Amino acid sequence: MKYLFILVFLIGIQEVFCQTGGDHPTLLFSTKEMSRVAIDSIYYYPFKAIDSNGNTLSYFVKELPFWLHFNPAIPAVSGKPVKRGQFPVQLFVSNGKDTVGQYFMITVFDHETTNILCLGNSLTNGTSIFNSYRRSLWQMLYASNYNFDFIGSWSKHHMGGKVPDPDFDMDHEGHSGWTIQNFFSPPDWDSTRGNIQSWLKTYTPGIVLVELGTNDVFQCRKVVDMISDFSRMVRLLRQKNKKVKIFIAQIPPLGPKWSTQKLCGNDTTYDRAIRNLNKNIAAFAKMSTTPTSAVIVVDQFSGIDPSASMYDDIHPNDLGEKLMAERWFKAIRPYLNKLH
Repeated sequence: MKYLFILVFLIGIQEVFCQTGGDHPTLLFSTKEMSRVAIDSIYYYPFKAIDSNGNTLSYFVKELPFWLHFNPAIPAVSGKPVKRGQFPVQLFVSNGKDTVGQYFMITVFDHETTNILCLGNSLTNGTSIFNSYRRSLWQMLYASNYNFDFIGSWSKHHMGGKVPDPDFDMDHEGHSGWTIQNFFSPPDWDSTRGNIQSWLKTYTPGIVLVELGTNDVFQCRKVVDMISDFSRMVRLLRQKNKKVKIFIAQIPPLGPKWSTQKLCGNDTTYDRAIRNLNKNIAAFAKMSTTPTSAVIVVDQFSGIDPSASMYDDIHPNDLGEKLMAERWFKAIRPYLNKLH
């Protein structure tokens, strides 16, 4: 698995170089979007872009909510929202030759808005081709008129590029290649992303969707250590919100390329290791739940056919992402409020 991650890393580096290197000027937004505002409060986002050749820049918009106004002289968008929900924004900058956009959702929240934290590895992060289950889940929640907001410190795919379809709330904590332990101490090659202790200083989850363990299995970690890490994670989340609802996935199966291979030189196959981990996750959830802070297991394993729902025997394709989203949606909707 280590070599797989190195290959992905090198491909990502090549992708970034092709976008910014050579004879093409770099044109990009240098400000991070503001994606939240309280109902009846003033929203103000002054944005800026940079061009490596110093060209004159012009700004324009293609999509704004009805309550938001664009001032090209600053440039900035501002307004006072009077309606709860999520609203798409598309901002653009041009240097006369190239045009780039900044796409995001503004969540107008109130005291009934539920912050949903999608936390996991590459199955949560997505790639430059696949959005991850988060897009399908967002679409289901949005179409059902729920009052929610996806939160997280990260809004891009695994190598820092734009997601394939930036038409949903893209905030998340999906970190490709990470084990459960890495959420407390990130790997050296990805240390700039922060950790769960620092993230929880900036937001308060109401619901957390945890999909972790595949990388732990590939790295031959002991189940007792993985469960200990899950327990530590639950404690930290409850310290920030004593009523947090935590949904932990029983991780998906692997396809034939991996499932029958032996784990770490012993007689245990990857498939057997995953089944054992999933059994322990179910027991941990049952043991850890409390009347105020439920820990709920979500079966992302049973009935999953890797040949139909995965593109590489590990990660979900479009069908697999929709199946994962449906299972998350069914689990969390009893804990959500509707918009009114």
